[in-house]
Order: sequence, then C-alpha cells, then structure tokens
Amino acid sequence: MPKSKIARQSNAVKRVRNSQNVVPLNLTIPYKDTRSNQPKSFDVSHLLHLGGNKKKQKISSRTEFIRRFCKKANQYVSNGNSAKTVTATYESLRSYIAFCDAVDVDPFTESGYLKFADNDGELRHRIKMYHPSKRLWEYNHGDELGIKELTAANILSTLRSALDWCGLSVSDWARHHRGFSGQNTPFVGYSKPEEDLLVARLSNLFFALATQLIAAKENNTPLPETLPFIIALGEHDEVVQIPTSLDIKAGVSKKDGRAVNRAAAFNLTMGAAYHLMCFFTSLNDSNIRSISHPIKVHIEERDKNLKTVRVSSYKPRANKEVDALLLGETFDVDKRDGVKFIKLLERLSKLYGNTKDGDPLLFTLNNAANVSDSFDLKEINKKLVNQLHLLSPNRAGNLPWFKTLFYAYRNQQAITLNKTVNELGRTVVQKKVEAIAKPGAVQGATNSAYCILSCYTDLPLKGILLPLTYSEKDSDGYITVSFNYRNSLHGCFNVPASDLALIKDIEHFANENADKQPKRYERLLLTKSSRFVPYDWEGISPISGELMGTWSVEPNHYYISLLSSRWRKMTSNQAYADGGTQSAQSLLGDTLETLDRNYLNGDPLLNNVITVQGIEVLQNLNDETNVEQAKAIVAKRRGIPMLSHDEGKKMREQGIKTNPNGLTCNGQQIIDGKNTQRATNHKLGLNLPCTEFDMCHKCQSAKAVNETEAIYKLISLIDALKDTLNMYPDAKSEAHEKIEQYEFTLDGASDTVFEEAMAKFNTQGRHPRVSIDHAILTLGRLK
Repeated sequence: MPKSKIARQSNAVKRVRNSQNVVPLNLTIPYKDTRSNQPKSFDVSHLLHLGGNKKKQKISSRTEFIRRFCKKANQYVSNGNSAKTVTATYESLRSYIAFCDAVDVDPFTESGYLKFADNDGELRHRIKMYHPSKRLWEYNHGDELGIKELTAANILSTLRSALDWCGLSVSDWARHHRGFSGQNTPFVGYSKPEEDLLVARLSNLFFALATQLIAAKENNTPLPETLPFIIALGEHDEVVQIPTSLDIKAGVSKKDGRAVNRAAAFNLTMGAAYHLMCFFTSLNDSNIRSISHPIKVHIEERDKNLKTVRVSSYKPRANKEVDALLLGETFDVDKRDGVKFIKLLERLSKLYGNTKDGDPLLFTLNNAANVSDSFDLKEINKKLVNQLHLLSPNRAGNLPWFKTLFYAYRNQQAITLNKTVNELGRTVVQKKVEAIAKPGAVQGATNSAYCILSCYTDLPLKGILLPLTYSEKDSDGYITVSFNYRNSLHGCFNVPASDLALIKDIEHFANENADKQPKRYERLLLTKSSRFVPYDWEGISPISGELMGTWSVEPNHYYISLLSSRWRKMTSNQAYADGGTQSAQSLLGDTLETLDRNYLNGDPLLNNVITVQGIEVLQNLNDETNVEQAKAIVAKRRGIPMLSHDEGKKMREQGIKTNPNGLTCNGQQIIDGKNTQRATNHKLGLNLPCTEFDMCHKCQSAKAVNETEAIYKLISLIDALKDTLNMYPDAKSEAHEKIEQYEFTLDGASDTVFEEAMAKFNTQGRHPRVSIDHAILTLGRLK
C-alpha cells in the first residue's frame, strides 16, 4: 500500500547506508552578518560538542536536533526569508547550549529551557544586573553588565524559534514561566544642530572626493596619494587629506590575501554616500544596501523642471516594495540636491566596479581594487566620525574617565577596559592597570589631554601656543581660558572653577614636553614629537578612529553615532510635525504599527506635538473664532481628524471596550483582510464594529488594553491557538506568526495587570468568550 501523507511527512530518522556504513552529516546553515552583502554556508557541527567547542567531548544525542535545525534554517531562507534571522537564531542557540553545558543540564530538555528562561532562571538574573545609567568605565573588574528586559524578550523569542526548529515542544514549556516585556528604547533622531553638522560634512566629503575619483577614472589618470577636502571650524578652515591607497597594513589581511582598507578615499566616499542616502530617502539599512542599478531619472509631466529619482527595493518580510522619492526642489542648497547626489553616486559606482543591472549601488573595494563581498559599515563609521570630526554633544559626560586616563598615563600606566563573556554567557567587565614605556605614556597623555579639552570647546586645538591665560571666576563659577594660535588668531573657552587644576596640569605636561625640545621650535600646548622634535598631527584630531573603542567609550558618547535608524527617526519627527502620522507613515514606508512601536511611542518629541498643536490653536483664536473653531482649523490644515489631546481625552471619557481577543480597534485598517466586514455591513445596511476578529494581528489599529479582563482574553486566545497547532500542520507557520504577533502585543501589558490576568487564567481556565472552536475557525481562515 502507498504510504499516507502523515507517514511521508514523518520526521523519523531515515538511515542512509554506504560502503562504510556511515551516516553523512551536512550541518550547514545560511549565515549573514552585518559585514556581508550575501549569505554564506556556515558549518554548525561544533554545536554537537560540549560548550560548542570541537576540542571538547561530542554528544551524539544532539545530532538529530542540530540536523533538524539546519534543515529548517535552509528551508526558511529558500522561502525568501532573511538569512539575518537565521544568523540571529543560530547565535541564540549557540549561547544557550554553552550556558546549559556550563551548568550541566541538557539543553534539549524542558529542564534545560527552564533553567534559562524560568521565573528565577538565567535571563531574570541578567535583567537584575542591568544598570542603564552606568557607563562602562564606571564598573569594576569582574562586574556583570546585565541586559534589558526587552533584550531578554528578544533572546527568548529567537531561542524558542531555534528550539522549535530543532523539533522540540517549546510552546508547552513556555507555559511554566512568565513572559518578558520591557519597553522599546525609542530611537533618538538627530537634533537640528547635529543634522546640520552631519549633512554639511558628509556632503563636503562625498562631493569633493567623488568628483576627483570620477575625474581620475574617466581621464585614465593615476590617483594622487591623497585627495583633499575642507572642513570649516568656525573661523578656521582645516584641509583634510584622505589617502587613496587601497593597500592594508601588514597582519590584517584575510587568508586569501584580500581585505578592505576602510580609510581609503573610495571606501570613505561610499560610507558617506550610505548616510546621505539615509538622509535623502529615509529607507532603512537593508533597503539602502539593496539599492541596485539601474537608477532612472523621471520628469514629472505636471512640472518639466521637477526631477525625481525613484529608488526601489524589496522587503521580503513585509512582502511589499518600498519606494523613496528624491525631489530636487525640496532640498535646501545647504543640503545639496538629491538628484545631483544620486546621479553622481551612480557614475562613481559604475566607474569603479558595478555596471550590470542588479549590481548594488553601494560597495567597497578590497586591496586588489575589486568589489568586496562585504560592506562593513561599523568600521567605516569609525573612520568617518574621526576624519570629519563629528563630536557628540554628550561628550562632556566622559570627562571623569578622560581625567582618570590622563593621570594614569602621567604615572606611566595604561588602563585596559574590555567586555568579555564568561563560561555562563554573561557579559562581564575586564579591567586591568599595567605599566607602559615612557613614549607610550607620553602619547597616551597627549591623546587624553586632547579629549579633555575637546569636551570644553568646538574650536580646533592644533597650533595653540603656550602659555595659556586664565580669568577670574565669574558669578556663575566659570573661568575663561584664553590662548593664541600660531597664525595670531585668538581663542578661548570656559571651564568650571573646579576643573581649573586639571587644565593647569595639562599645561604643565605641555611645558615639560616643550622644555625637552630645541628652543628654535614653537612651544605648543598639544603636539606630536619624534626625538623631541615637535610636529603637527594630520587632520583635525591626533586620535585615531579606533581609540574610543580601545578606551571603551560607547558610540555617541564622544563621537556622534551614525545609524540609519537615527536618520529615519529624525525624518519621522520632521514629517510628523509637518503632516501628522499619515505623512510620516507614507514617507517611511512603514505600517502604522511599526511607526508607533519604533519611532513614535515613548519619544518626548511626540509629546511636543500636543504642545505645538495647542500653540497653533491659540494663534487662530480671535474675536470671530472660538476654541472649537480654532481646533477645527488646525485639524483641517494638518489633515487629522482631531487634535492629539482631544483624541486621548475622548478615549478616556468613553471608556475602552475590547473585542473577544482582548483588543480594541476601529476595524477600519485591516491589511489583507477577507472583506467580510464590508460584506456584512452592506448586507445589513449597518455600520457595525469590526467582525473580523481572526484578522486582529493584521489590523493597523488593533491595540492591547492594559486591563485585566482584556489581557485575560488575549492570554486565553494564545493558549487556544497553541493547542490547535498540531491539528492543522499546513497552517502551522501562519499560526506561529499570529501567536508571535499576539505575544508581542501581550508584552505591552504592565506587570501588575499581566499577573492578575495570569492568576485568573490559572484558576478559571480560558476566558468564557474564547474557545477551541474560536481558534480552529481562526486557523481555518488562514488556508
């Protein structure tokens, strides 16, 4: 008899016989990290060994679990999903296995899972150790850093996916512990001064270097050793020379001899182009990286002078195209024209490697002048912020640490500060103080002195002559430090009186160095030297792009952090202030839910919208216009139904009614619905509330309600859905998607409400309005 469908789909291990009676293993997954443009095949057979270390004992019983994991991972990517998700899932599984082996518990059992995720498990411990206000240099050696609760939620979510791919019933195990919630830390967009600084300097670098690179290639002339561009620092103009060589330093090449010099002019230009693309398009990282040739310029029929560039990319997870329009007339002269930028970038890209349709617009060149398979933005950013002198407005918070470093170097000591992961997978601080040679101590003291002074002023610190002069303390407790440059220009900055001793110690250090040099040389506050011969450093700053990493100063604490999410947040805030949520949603190409979760919720700038609207209402008040009329004028001009304040007030006054899933919505924004709502209303001639309760996870307006009864309903629905998974195997992936979406919504409940709802669920069972039939109907609609 032919085998049944169930037998054919069985997960039973099929023995493979060969001449040596060995079962061959192919334990590989598609792996893609942030540096790679394309996924690579990655061997995960080390997961069969204790601690994921091939030098340790192999556990044969893990073979089938890891084989299933690899099979699912490959299927996931074959279905058009992101290899980055597979990579994150693997990393979660790897660290989990290492933890379980360290505490001597089987990772592929319920006891192993609960040891990690239970109410008193490892994740709870890490959350307790997290102190967000402390900077890394404030910790002592051996201190644990901990993690956010939201990070724990993400870790657990990926781990559950990994164990599910391994063929384990992790959904049943998860019922024995509380979930993790935590709030998303909202992205912080760039302020107006930061935006002006970033766009001006990134544009200067891109347009100056790109035109020189294009000219050299088109004229078939060799590039000079360096390409110049100018940075304005107040009254000072600094000419920065960027090396053109793609060669790398010895000892950093890959096995095949190929690596990328991120400081080379071409690669820095592409790095600047990435961030300008973020500025002009508001696309996210994956979409920016996937922009490909050809680029077309369209002339709008309604205005022959209006040029637009349409940049299209594909978001597999959202199953939709994302477009961005660069409008030439919408950008100020200071921000450069978007069309001019994209066309210049296209020429540069084609001339140096990528000419075919489908080739990425952005790429880096390796030391053989070939297109690299990686675009390591993190390392490029280190070079960009350093060369462009992009100092963070928050850098003064590092003064205590820079002061500690300065005095340590003065004592010929170096403080090494690192993060390391112990055998339990916990991130701990590694702090050491070691003696160093005199030349290294002098260089370290110079670098830390420079960083200290740069926290007080934006003025250039190169070419300052000794001595400094000091004013009397003013009424606010500040002292003015004045100085002269070698070109006779004058400068000054203010320091608190409590920091005067530190500034004088830096001046004393400079005098010590100047006393050792021949008298014919100028006595400078900060300088480099070789055999007591002083000389200026290259560029604006004497410190390297990697120094902040060496000193464990986190991104945005000294240099401005360059992130696509910050560009999007900035653009979102600007668009929201101009046109409300609809405008921001349209510009960013996001669903309303994504916009609320990642860019608007919890941001003080959103609260400012209410203030701005209130001011606009006041501006419209006069003898002929009352308050309600003024509100209507503002709402109409902004294209919103009502002001944000009134909308919230109305919801509070009317009370919140939930649907059977424990959610509230207006039923008007269902994505990919079944159209039963419209059909029902048409048939009855009524405008009923939403009836498509099985589509709540796809509804833009569906929201969880922080109320015990509502959360009780939602917990009951999730539980019912989990019970039906094995009843409808064909709809299992869709059901998991729905469960995950509802669980994410559930995480928004407060701990008190969640605990009260769980208590009702544990004592009374499922909510009477939620049954197994409800869940079966939901799964049936998925087919």
